[in-house]
Amino acid sequence: MFKTDEEMRSAGPPERYDNTMLTTSDSCMRKFYFFWRGLDFKQKPSYFTFGSAWQRGQEVWYTTPGEIEDRLGAAITAAEQYWEDDGGIENNNDTKENLKYLLMFYAIEYETESWQIIAPAGKMELGFEFPIEGTPYYLCGAIDGYISWPGYGLLVLENKTAGVYLGDSYMSQWSFSPQVTQYFWGLGKATGEEPFGVLMNIASKKLTKKAIQEFKQNMVLPENIFMRNLEKRSRFQIEEFEDHTIAAIREIVREWDRWLWPKTKDHMQCSGGIGKSPCLFKRLCLADIHPWEMEEQELLGPEIKWRGEKWEPWKRGEK
Repeated sequence: MFKTDEEMRSAGPPERYDNTMLTTSDSCMRKFYFFWRGLDFKQKPSYFTFGSAWQRGQEVWYTTPGEIEDRLGAAITAAEQYWEDDGGIENNNDTKENLKYLLMFYAIEYETESWQIIAPAGKMELGFEFPIEGTPYYLCGAIDGYISWPGYGLLVLENKTAGVYLGDSYMSQWSFSPQVTQYFWGLGKATGEEPFGVLMNIASKKLTKKAIQEFKQNMVLPENIFMRNLEKRSRFQIEEFEDHTIAAIREIVREWDRWLWPKTKDHMQCSGGIGKSPCLFKRLCLADIHPWEMEEQELLGPEIKWRGEKWEPWKRGEK
């Protein structure tokens, strides 16, 4: 994106924002600086690849006509091909075998649905970018899919994979998620119809070899690997979300005026902790030099590369 600090500074603050940009700046403004300069993982983390491959498998599962065996076979083939094309490196629960069996278990658990996927041209994902009223800014994102549920209306379908066993405490977090609220907001803007809600469709990657073996022998599905929850959002919550989003954007815009990009005070954002990976830019933050004074070779390293393209993931469904 911006090979030099001057390029980034002179371009001015972005006009379009998505959840990644807002959560990154909220966690650490210095991290946002590195991210917006265009620094990224040289090797995509395995959990990113697994999640994307899972979404690809879901898309094929729900849009392929035919019997369950045909749909499942196509879904597994597509997911495994995505894993290979993305250079997936197996790590802990993020393995191609877990991906295959999780899709198999999902097909058994959810062979039939009470709702219908809306997938024009066979694509579930819906990208959006809409202006935030009263501001020059746009809020953007990409919804995994959306559904029509007779008697209820339209719902966002949000597919996620988790590295933990699922339970009520895990599922309760989505009631507080601005990402979920943004997807509700985005679907409403895209369709002109207020959604009924967001269907959180969660799959756990915690598949043990024992659980897989038991399935092979006795056709018994592992417990606590799938959960669904309906998230609703009130008009008040949407208005509050818009206000908070505008405030977050203005914090980013303020950095163009002062060019300080302060580091977070939460050390777990830097060094990682239980269930949290270390920051990709930790090495750069330990250097005795401001990042805007670093030469290109100082910014890059064995784990960091230039992204090489404009950050617009909400447009990937158009390509």
